[in-house]
Amino acid sequence: MSEKIELKWYEKKRGVTLKAKIAGEKRKEEARKNGASGNRTSDDRGNRGGHQVTDRSGSRKTGAASVKGGGSRQPASRSSSANRSQRGITSYKILSSLFDPARVPQDAADVIRNFDSIVYSTHPLNSKQKVLLPQQVRALSHNLTDERSSRRLGYMNEKTALTAYVHYYMWWNLVRLVKLFSGMEKSAFCLKDGDICADIGSGPLTVVTALLLARPELRNKKLTWYCVDLSHDALAFGEDIFLSVAARLGAEPWKIIRVKGSVDSQLKEKCAFVTSANVFNELHDDADMPPDFLAKSYTGKILSFADGTNPDARVLTIEPGDPRSARLVSLMRDAYMRRGFVPVAPCCHCTGCPMDGKKGGKWCNFAFSTDDAPAGLKKISEKADLAKERAVLSFVLVRRGAADGTEMVGKTDAGVDGAAGSTDATLLLRIASDPIRLPGNRTGYYACSDMGLVLFVTEKKLFSGQLIEAKRPDGKRELALDEKSGAILMGGD
Repeated sequence: MSEKIELKWYEKKRGVTLKAKIAGEKRKEEARKNGASGNRTSDDRGNRGGHQVTDRSGSRKTGAASVKGGGSRQPASRSSSANRSQRGITSYKILSSLFDPARVPQDAADVIRNFDSIVYSTHPLNSKQKVLLPQQVRALSHNLTDERSSRRLGYMNEKTALTAYVHYYMWWNLVRLVKLFSGMEKSAFCLKDGDICADIGSGPLTVVTALLLARPELRNKKLTWYCVDLSHDALAFGEDIFLSVAARLGAEPWKIIRVKGSVDSQLKEKCAFVTSANVFNELHDDADMPPDFLAKSYTGKILSFADGTNPDARVLTIEPGDPRSARLVSLMRDAYMRRGFVPVAPCCHCTGCPMDGKKGGKWCNFAFSTDDAPAGLKKISEKADLAKERAVLSFVLVRRGAADGTEMVGKTDAGVDGAAGSTDATLLLRIASDPIRLPGNRTGYYACSDMGLVLFVTEKKLFSGQLIEAKRPDGKRELALDEKSGAILMGGD
């Protein structure tokens, strides 16, 4: 073997040794010399230039059979059923979906569809203001993206910016969050009468309003929400909208306590539930420190609001689905776990994040089509030249773990999305990508699992955010790895 053999980054991550890889390459070369390549089937020849994979020993395999398998290649003459376990093809079932539109309550869907009329009822606009609205939305977008360095954190104190934000950004955020909150299991929001909650960076109360819309079982709970933001005007505007939405739903509104402040503020009471949405990416823009330092800092500040005596205290952090924000969310997940919290969603495990957004790696984000978005929202988006085909976000919901730390050692959160969690026989996978076209007319999806990153290959159509249960690969058999990403390759039907 004249070619120098070195370990790939993902082989190092998975514990492959250089010695094992060299041995694998030697076996591969010996197989070629013994004429093993002459037994290649016509199906293998057709995929010669296809997706390359690497097994646990470090040896490479090419072709459709190796993509679907974790073990040795089998002759094509054998029946499909006889070779299923050897070829790595496994049956699976879909347990739930984060963005199933059927789970959005009908009254909530009606409110979102007519959200502009609700806003007009509390803060009417004259005809001239309506004409100028798309232009103001566009200007605000420019300020939030292209002019980040000069943007003030209290930009929503300006009336035109606040109006544009509510009519465009708040509306789109409600579309995202209501669908997300509706898709999460009932156990995700364990709130009871008298609980104190806080929404940090609340703006016009988007998170609180979305939760009221998405979770009918919470509408009759007597909750108190501390809504914290730098803009008093945004809080006042949002409370008017929240009260109008509650009236539309026929629900008793939760108690709202407006607090002009920031993530550094102190509240009079500790909270059972702390939320924040699209807050830390803005703070991140103005920070010079590395992201891991910032994640630890932000996590500490958020947890300062949580009730340390509540065994079921929960924290929800939501950010945009871009790589930089997703990286921050992953780092905050790690920081929460170091502080005794365990992930509830979207994670299906308590091991390290395999989609942590490191350079060259995948980042955890979820997306869904906006085909069913309200016509009025699409209209103003198009007029502002800001039309969206997909809605994207990154998030993590954590709860306080067991005091003895038993939930922190590679375990899944019991009851996540209604599932019992991964076992020795089964593996939970959270789909976290759009369909990926692979050689040989195949389709794959990146997924998160307690085994690490998985490239799940199937002929069936899956969607970002779905939770599936599959048979756990045999630990005694070498696992095929995707050459490009280092992901474990699994096939399902």
